[in-house]
Amino acid sequence: MRVRILPVGMEVEVDKGELLSDILSRTVSFPLPCGGAGYCGGCSVRVLEGEVTPPSREEQLIGVIEKGLRLACRTRVMGDVAVEVPRITPVATVSGMMPRFELNPLISKSGPRDMALPRSLPEPSLSFKGIAFRSGGGEIGLAVDLGTTNISGSLLDLRSGRPMVEGFARNPQVSRGADVITRMEKALEGEGEVLKGLAIQGIEDLASKLCKAADIREDDISIVSVVGNSVMHALLLGLPVDSLSVAPFEPPLKMWVSGPAEEAGFEKLSESWLVVPPPLAGFVGSDALSDLIVAEMLELERPYLLIDLGTNTEVMLVTDDVLTTSAPAGSAFESNVPSGVGGVRGAINRVRVTEGGIEVEVEGRPVGLSGSGLISAVAEMLRWGLLSENGRMSKELEGRLRLVDSPRIEVTQRDVREVQKAVAAVYSAWRILMRRKGLSYEDLKGVYLAGTFGSHVDPSDAIEIGLIPSVDPGKVISLGNTALSGAKLFILSEDAFNRFNKLYSMATYVDLARDPEFSDVFIEGTYLRRRLHS
Repeated sequence: MRVRILPVGMEVEVDKGELLSDILSRTVSFPLPCGGAGYCGGCSVRVLEGEVTPPSREEQLIGVIEKGLRLACRTRVMGDVAVEVPRITPVATVSGMMPRFELNPLISKSGPRDMALPRSLPEPSLSFKGIAFRSGGGEIGLAVDLGTTNISGSLLDLRSGRPMVEGFARNPQVSRGADVITRMEKALEGEGEVLKGLAIQGIEDLASKLCKAADIREDDISIVSVVGNSVMHALLLGLPVDSLSVAPFEPPLKMWVSGPAEEAGFEKLSESWLVVPPPLAGFVGSDALSDLIVAEMLELERPYLLIDLGTNTEVMLVTDDVLTTSAPAGSAFESNVPSGVGGVRGAINRVRVTEGGIEVEVEGRPVGLSGSGLISAVAEMLRWGLLSENGRMSKELEGRLRLVDSPRIEVTQRDVREVQKAVAAVYSAWRILMRRKGLSYEDLKGVYLAGTFGSHVDPSDAIEIGLIPSVDPGKVISLGNTALSGAKLFILSEDAFNRFNKLYSMATYVDLARDPEFSDVFIEGTYLRRRLHS
């Protein structure tokens, strides 16, 4: 069986059922921006002739089929095939699925008769939804996902709606604490202004990095949209976090922030207009609502679960309305364990136990264990009877599963306990939401995983340990970092901007701590097993 690769004119022998992405990666150094998770569209190719597998759900959602394209990471070769590889791979390194939308940027050039502009202000000037302001910026936007650990960003060409360049940088606030609780404590102790300055510094440093790559200046950017969790939202705007530190954990501000970036403290981006959507409630921030707006614009069939996995996991159940909550999943998802290194090159992201020993999936030389790798290892121990449902390792393991000898990378009994707590928190969230709506697992049309971490978790592993409902694995789809996708849409589409306000008003926040069933459901969730009944 042969695959002919155009335009390079190469022909290679392949096995029936091989993924096109695997074939192309080993022959023409074909990039996989999202690691083959199926959400970015960066591996789009054109199958010119031959037999391949039918289109996947991911390909239908991302819209490549109607363009005559296929995702190489979701297409298997079933016969002799000719495939055309694009010379330029679309930019998609830190973002997620983007729905189809009508390009209608919120920023436009002000006309000469714009009466809102004082006559003394020189041109050029711009208008944000009818509010005219002076700016030297051009038709370029910057979308930002202000994460706890990393800041992701995308420079956008407002004329075409396409990303110019994307990337991420470390959030400098990590110098004041790795998690939001520690940062809130620092803010309460009087370091709020310092944390605000670090957030602005992180965004502007990323902007400089992206602008350099795109060969433009920071003052060419005319609009910046920023999404983030409730704590990041407050710290960026210099708001007090007192209300987030005590029950019922209310964000200090529940309204859009829109105005000159200079007034918010930005310097390099002072020519821009700043747009910051509001958090919903508790620790459900504008990042989660960005996930939701993308999901709704993808026109996903209801009812469905949308889960943004992370240290603070946000869960949304979408039926005729939206129930949402957050789950303090803890450190396991950040792989804060002795062998944990997070999502870096060399991190083991998948583990498989075989008759011949232990196999690990890793890019380059192993240096540690990622959060998805930890979940994978726990799932495999369950499958092979090396771990009981109550989380106790078998005696033969002597309290640890050795994955790699040099350097020593292992999963310990303590690590399993961390996973149990994380699973119980997330399980409690979606279980209680589903109970409130009287839904069974069979009722769900899909379970969608958002966020960088969630997009790297193997659905079969997540189902095995009970992290997500035991649905048909084909119903579990990774959407990628849709928080950044939403931040893009708020710049590019007035429809998305308006839809956000509608979804915001129809979403109901559920406080898990006040649910009378929470304790019982949490204890039930500590058992690592498939959730086979509703």
